[in-house]
Amino acid sequence: MYKVFIDNSVIEFLDSSEERPSKEYNLVLNSLENDLSKLLDQFDFPASEVCILVVYEDFEMAFNQVFHAYEFMDAAGGIVKCDRRYLFIERHGVWDIPKGKLDANEQPWEAAVREIEEECGIKGPVIDHLLGITFHTYSYMGRATIKKNWWYALNYSGPMDLFPQEEESITQAVWIEKEEWEMIRNNTYDSIREVLDMAKDW
Repeated sequence: MYKVFIDNSVIEFLDSSEERPSKEYNLVLNSLENDLSKLLDQFDFPASEVCILVVYEDFEMAFNQVFHAYEFMDAAGGIVKCDRRYLFIERHGVWDIPKGKLDANEQPWEAAVREIEEECGIKGPVIDHLLGITFHTYSYMGRATIKKNWWYALNYSGPMDLFPQEEESITQAVWIEKEEWEMIRNNTYDSIREVLDMAKDW
């Protein structure tokens, strides 16, 4: 299943071969039976809190039908572990995970390491595994944009001094234990909560 976060709403894309989750949806559509190109026009997303399920046979086709008017952007980042502590940042007063856009010809895992190093001032975090992928929408330079984020779990064994990248509006970078993750959950984005769920056993 893939999830796209739009303000306070979410669109879930489910392969037709997968079992449907036992939860309530505001709308359920089958990509073979419905025109998905006008799906987003049915809701005022900034004012809505809806959960929509799209059942697909071909993910790329269904995804592109729904978000045909959006520009696409790729990004990568991850949760870094050092001993029993994990690395988080605060940006615009909200807790976040270090991440950023892929450079030209850059692979997601390369971008994840580079962005973490740049945003937090550490060197040499090592990727352990891919946690998963999320999507979220936002406005970039006045254009409706959908960002695909690759999220990794990384190990780190170097100095724990942190130097938040102020030019990226990062006000602090901190190491916290997993028992403190509730603090992150209480002041972050739905897409970041999804990553925390992916990393619950990390």
